Order: sequence, then C-alpha cells, then structure tokens
Amino acid sequence: MPATALVRNSPITTASAPVLGADDQRAAIEPPPVGQFHSGRRVDNRPESLPCWRVSVPTVDTAAGVAQSLGGSAVPSGENVDVLTTSPTVRIVLDGSRCVVTEMHLWGPRGLVHHCDGVLFLSPTEVRGNPCGCPTSSPERAMLAKKLQAPQPKTTVTFRLADHYGLGRFEFSSPSRMLADESSEIRSQLSRITGEALCELALELVTITVSSGVDVSFRRPALKVIGPWS
Repeated sequence: MPATALVRNSPITTASAPVLGADDQRAAIEPPPVGQFHSGRRVDNRPESLPCWRVSVPTVDTAAGVAQSLGGSAVPSGENVDVLTTSPTVRIVLDGSRCVVTEMHLWGPRGLVHHCDGVLFLSPTEVRGNPCGCPTSSPERAMLAKKLQAPQPKTTVTFRLADHYGLGRFEFSSPSRMLADESSEIRSQLSRITGEALCELALELVTITVSSGVDVSFRRPALKVIGPWS
C-alpha cells in the first residue's frame, strides 16, 4: 500500500461528528472523571518521565483520598492539585470493555483527516464502521506515523480505585503504541467477565537495544486484567 494512501483515501472530518452508539450514549450521561492519571510531567517546559503515578485532581479532598490509597504528597498545580504518588502500580476496577478505548487520529492543515480504531472508521458519520485501510502490523503503522502519513494512537482507560472505590471515576490517556496494540486483547478479556473487573495499571520499566547498539530504557503503561471484582 502506498505510504500516502491513508492520507489520500481518508475523508476530511473537520466538520463531522460520529454517530453515538450505546456505549457513547451511556458515557455521555455519566459525570466527568474526578481526576487524571499521568505517567510524567513537564519541568522547565520539558517532558519528564516519572517512576510512579502522578494524579491531577480538582479538589484537596480528592487529593487526600488519592494520597491515602497510593501514598505521596499533594502540591498545587494551576487550578488543580497534583498528587505525586509513591505507587508505580495501582489496583483498579473497570466496568466492562467500554472502559478501554483506543482511537487513531491523523491531523492535517484542515483539521482531523483520519479517525479510526485501527480497523474501522469512527468518523465522519457516512463512513463510520467501514474499513479504514490502516496497516495491520504495528511496525508499519509506526513507520508511517513517524512520516505523518498514518494516524497516532490514543488509548483512554476509565476506572475506579480498588482501594478507594467510592472516590469516583478516574481517567488515564496515553499515546503508547504498546498499550494500543494490547487494547483489543484487553477488551476481549474484559468482555468475558460478568460485571466489573479487577485490573492492574502499572508503569513498567522497559529496556530496548536501538539500531546503534545502545540500550535505551523507558517506562510504559501496562494494563493487566486480573479477574472479576467482588
């Protein structure tokens, strides 16, 4: 497939909106998340990877609940409060496969050029559900994405803390290609569990050897399904 095929064949979606399915409609009536999980932060306008989760919340009370469950300390951050936790791993509760969503976006000068889940179009309305034409292999997707000729992934996980369930729903979004590649299998595992599922969200240290022979280490988000939540 030509490297420019995705750009050439993808309908412009700047003024279009996707059709809401049952899961979308359910999510639309739920309250917004009470906080956001992050795997890093910006220091002096430069990105910094963290060994433990950072949780951004709007209130001091929520921050206290997060610190009680995950350790760490709360610090002001603009209009929010950041909890720099001491936990690289957290037990979470997911309410079905709808809580793990991976979308692929390619942006152009006119806005959103390509919007899919890696297999089917998500928008615009007239092509939603049709094959998107993305490569099936992750290496090919990554190669084209570096050339801005294929969409970049974004995986969003919505969950509650297993140790503080009543605190509310949290959200974590990541551009990790590893997590995106695993999301389909994760959703399949979740769909086989009746009711809510106990899972583990972790920051895993990964070391790879690049083409120059140098070892490079980084932390990647990993989501593991443990079993039914009771």
